[in-house]
Amino acid sequence: MTWRGTAVLALLLVVGAAGGFGASLLAGENPRAEGRAAPVAAASPSLPVDPVPDLLPDPPTPPLAPGLPLERRVVGSGDFRMTLLAPVGWDFSENSLNEWQWRPPDQPDFGYVMRVEQVLSSRRSIDWTLDRRIDELREDESNVEVLGQTADSLHFSYVTSNHLRHGYLRWVDLTGSDNAQVEIAVTGREVDDAGMADLVARVGSGIRLG
Repeated sequence: MTWRGTAVLALLLVVGAAGGFGASLLAGENPRAEGRAAPVAAASPSLPVDPVPDLLPDPPTPPLAPGLPLERRVVGSGDFRMTLLAPVGWDFSENSLNEWQWRPPDQPDFGYVMRVEQVLSSRRSIDWTLDRRIDELREDESNVEVLGQTADSLHFSYVTSNHLRHGYLRWVDLTGSDNAQVEIAVTGREVDDAGMADLVARVGSGIRLG
């Protein structure tokens, strides 16, 4: 072999070695994946939360007390006629043919009020009615929080017009059908909780059709 042949052979060896080093360097920067690629879990989007507004003070009227004197009243007519217990001396108003309301006379806004509605025609179970009402509250009101719940009643809070409100709801079955036929609602302030719970329980126990 001549010196030129030897030089050419040496050059080819050098080029081949350099190419091999370059290939190994690329393989190190981009290693071949072994097995299946594992999916990356996406971050769960945060649920929207109602901002808590600056709350205004409640009216300074005395809290609703348990054991409020009640009197028997007859409301409605025909299929909507009911006999129930209502607070003595409270103003009465008829919201519709099957809905009635009582509140203390000369009470300022954001005090306490009682509402009774006959829902006999809805033909829905108490369980269904309670669950649906929670959904409706969360759709219609802001900062709704469920504070207590039984098989036929609900205690909750919400914010309206920058006032913190507490509410009690109870549904009554008067015919043994397991359907909600009467809804009793008392709304007031946090300081009225004890009196509202007592009032809802007593009125609910005293309602009769006819």
